[in-house]
Amino acid sequence: MRLIQADPEQRELASLWLFSPPDDKPLSDLDRRLLATLPEEFRTTGPFPDRSYEQAEYLLDPADYRKVNSWPERERSLPYRIIQGDRRFADHEDLEAPWRCSTTSFLAEAAATIDALDVAAVRQEFSVVEMRNLGVYKVHEIEPDDEVFDRVLDRLRLLAHYYHQLVALDLDLIIATV
Repeated sequence: MRLIQADPEQRELASLWLFSPPDDKPLSDLDRRLLATLPEEFRTTGPFPDRSYEQAEYLLDPADYRKVNSWPERERSLPYRIIQGDRRFADHEDLEAPWRCSTTSFLAEAAATIDALDVAAVRQEFSVVEMRNLGVYKVHEIEPDDEVFDRVLDRLRLLAHYYHQLVALDLDLIIATV
């Protein structure tokens, strides 16, 4: 992560790989190790294939989500940082999409936060209707609260598992927020 941040040429190569992975080239040992950590479900769609990342932020702390009044406030919130990356990666003007990143230590904190989630308490606060009223992306009020909650919680747990794997390998994470 630090190499890509410091070197514009490495950033360009990483950006090209992100948007057009080298399918016809043999993978390096590092690439194979990285792909081995990636859950099969994340390989084509990322952790939230239905684009329910805002619902995941809400699930992590519904009371906190209600209090957020601005984009900068949301970007600083722990649930946003867990889902979208701890901080901005670099000067994004030379990239096709903004990137965010999380260090190994933040990934450990994020995974621990998901693992320690008081599921019963959060489930009581969780409401599809409220998410719709708050403008949470991709919410369909006809879906029952329990079904949405269970689906998003499963994805969060899978994300925590992935973060644990990255921490075990002492790897940072770069997230393209496309």
